[in-house]
Amino acid sequence: MATKPHHTRPDRSHGGSSKHEIQNELDWTKTHSHRIGFRDRNDRHPGYTDAGDEWNDERQREFLAQAKREAEELKSPIKPSKEQDLSINESDQFTPDNWIPCSSNLIRLTGKHPLNCEPELTALFDAGLITPNHLHYVCNHGPVPHLLWETHRIDVEDGKLVLSMDDLLNNFDAISIAVALACDGNRRKELNMIRKSKGFNWGAGGISCAFWKGPLLCDLLEAAGIEDESTQNNGVRCWVHFEGANELSEGRYATSIPLAYAMDPENHVILAYEMNNVPLPPDHGYPDLVSDKENDSHYHIWDNRVLPSFIRAMDSEFANTMFHHPSTACNEQNLNSIIVKPEHGETIRLSDVNSNISYRISGIAYDGGGHEVQRVEVSLDGGETWLYCVRKFPEYPVRHGRKFWTWLHWQVDVGLSHLVRAESIVVRCFNVFKNTQPQKPSWNIMEILHNDASDGITLYFRHPCEPGTGNGGWMQPSTENQIEKIKHEVGSPQKQFTREEIEKHNKEDNCWIVINGKVYDATSVLDWHPGGKAPIMAHAGKVHVDTTDEFESIHDDYAEQKLSECGLGLVTEKAMGFIKGQAEDAAKEKANPANKDSETVFDCHSWNAVRFAKKKALSGDTNQYTFFLPPNAKQLGLGTCQHLQLGFHFSDQLVVRPYTPTRPVFEKEEDGTFDLVVKTYRPDKSQPGGTMSNILDCLRPGEERPTGEINYVGQGKFLVDKKEYHFDKVSLVLAGSGITPGYQLISWILRAKDLGEDEDTTALKVVDANKTEGDILLRDELDQFAKKHPDQFQITHVLSHPSDDWKGEKGHVSKEILEKYTFRPEKGTVALRCGPPTMIQKVVLPALQEMGYKEDENLFGF
Repeated sequence: MATKPHHTRPDRSHGGSSKHEIQNELDWTKTHSHRIGFRDRNDRHPGYTDAGDEWNDERQREFLAQAKREAEELKSPIKPSKEQDLSINESDQFTPDNWIPCSSNLIRLTGKHPLNCEPELTALFDAGLITPNHLHYVCNHGPVPHLLWETHRIDVEDGKLVLSMDDLLNNFDAISIAVALACDGNRRKELNMIRKSKGFNWGAGGISCAFWKGPLLCDLLEAAGIEDESTQNNGVRCWVHFEGANELSEGRYATSIPLAYAMDPENHVILAYEMNNVPLPPDHGYPDLVSDKENDSHYHIWDNRVLPSFIRAMDSEFANTMFHHPSTACNEQNLNSIIVKPEHGETIRLSDVNSNISYRISGIAYDGGGHEVQRVEVSLDGGETWLYCVRKFPEYPVRHGRKFWTWLHWQVDVGLSHLVRAESIVVRCFNVFKNTQPQKPSWNIMEILHNDASDGITLYFRHPCEPGTGNGGWMQPSTENQIEKIKHEVGSPQKQFTREEIEKHNKEDNCWIVINGKVYDATSVLDWHPGGKAPIMAHAGKVHVDTTDEFESIHDDYAEQKLSECGLGLVTEKAMGFIKGQAEDAAKEKANPANKDSETVFDCHSWNAVRFAKKKALSGDTNQYTFFLPPNAKQLGLGTCQHLQLGFHFSDQLVVRPYTPTRPVFEKEEDGTFDLVVKTYRPDKSQPGGTMSNILDCLRPGEERPTGEINYVGQGKFLVDKKEYHFDKVSLVLAGSGITPGYQLISWILRAKDLGEDEDTTALKVVDANKTEGDILLRDELDQFAKKHPDQFQITHVLSHPSDDWKGEKGHVSKEILEKYTFRPEKGTVALRCGPPTMIQKVVLPALQEMGYKEDENLFGF
């Protein structure tokens, strides 16, 4: 639509930024005076080389030494947070990475595991020129290995040099520099919309810039007695091999770089142990071998390669040759630029548009090889004319006078009246070689190093596509992709299966999955699946949209073909409605963060770290444990009768147990702590003891979340699985530590008036089963309630191993005891139970049902 340059200010003689803005780009100011000749010698930053000046060697060495000292002292502007978010996402609960905190601001691209994710683009940009650790993109091929600083060792050249992490820290000089890292597949989804590739759907957020600290690799290699290839092996080219610690489906992840590159200190190959002033997070590394051959491991050969576009299949003979060819390896990033603002989905009200208001278009640009991005331009008329953009660099972006390892942010202000007439916004950038990005994308089978000029539509702004399985964006699947989809659908079985039938097939020898409303028997796939059994078994027998999202985010046409061979039929219309309903509920919850109170700790979608405060003995084997809430939380966030789960990490599994806090019950009791009453089942000759109760007895903190399905809101009103019920009389059948959810309910009802709430007249009868008198939990509090409210609250204790002077009920809970001490199942009456599974399933539940109680109507379990 727009055909003329958009000059937003009348005093400019060119499009885009003004002369004053260009002359004051941040990289031209004193702290960034990397351009040789712009300042006189004495005002130059000491980290830069002479670049042709006639300085003597001594002067040069002095400057280089000072530059090294400054690099050691550089610190990231990101300050470590005292209130670091240590919550564990629900998606990671049953994966090997369920011990690693993961920000909810990261968009998952490959389902739950392995974790591959990128930050939301605007959040990444708004975080600034240095990316906080929690927003840095993550790229994994498998589970993150459990490594400890104290025991981890670095082996150079098969034992020539073995270093502990403390050796690395104390015996080698370290440098701290800002480096932008980008996934080679950044913006891959744009190419996947043209033709499906072997890679998953990276958006534009697979790029981050952080401060990394560690010694130069060349110093370690020299300490191991390794010389530059020019002085060894008769000048034969050598390679430095790197190998990860974790075993993957195709062996350990390994790769290599040329030895000559690693030995050049100006290339800044460092062995990093810090990221933004703190130890490396587990999923960004954590706490070497020289060969005369390039690495030949699976991942070095078959990952991160750029092949000619005419290669469409990985299993062809020519593809095999090209994957093994050294010239196809990706060792440097491609020149790239990204529009961040306008955001995807952003709108501008036409009533705000006038000639005096401008809009700031902004984004990110970067290049590989340590090359500077020298110019960024934006076009509003399809590339006929271009506007110059102002660039912003992080502090000290340059090393040795010519190495740019950082990204940059760019911006340009345009008049809204011009912007609304633009059909599109296009950005391009130029590097030191005066090369720019191609106008059209170049497809390759791995779809990496995609860097064509990026654009989006105005008024309602849309980017080309959303990352992962997001279906926003103006790009639509190509005709070729649509034809391939139809091919896979033709001939699919039409038999229909209910949700109940599908859910039965959840074992390794009988594994069904549901993708796009179609049912597949994936049992035969488990043995040969490249990612192992776990990713498939996580969806066995599940009828939800997550399976579709994970499959489509990772797999290519070959996988689609193999999947079609396993087809059984379709889900029923009712099951399809269930899937859609789940997806819609999840989308609504995600779109409405206001549902989560920022002052409460727990929600149903994450594990949260709490700090152990103290322990109080209540009996010989029962303790009250007090925990501090996280620093930024003031309230527990549980409803009455709801429980939380306590989790403890072992090296191979997460152990989880449910507990109901005994305090706080009322909002007025919220003081930043909560109490759990837990009986310790100690090991003896007959049994190994209770796992979680013994961990607590040793004062080990855990991580927790609420999962109770029963929530009491007062005046006889209950919410059970989000459905509302009203009961005037409540029978509680409890045993052992199962008293705790019942105690919360009792405390709420009987103490409401004392704490300023409306009086609650709900009647209560309790049967509490234990072994001995000493095992009766919260006995003093319960006896006080019974004494103060005799007409409203009665409690009966049943002991299986009573003392001789016990005058109460003896033996085990039975139908006769329940008929005697609980309410009859008439209208307005409910029975709630909590105790050992065997007792509940074999005695309590059958007895209450024989009395006339009906499950899911007036009979529920905590």
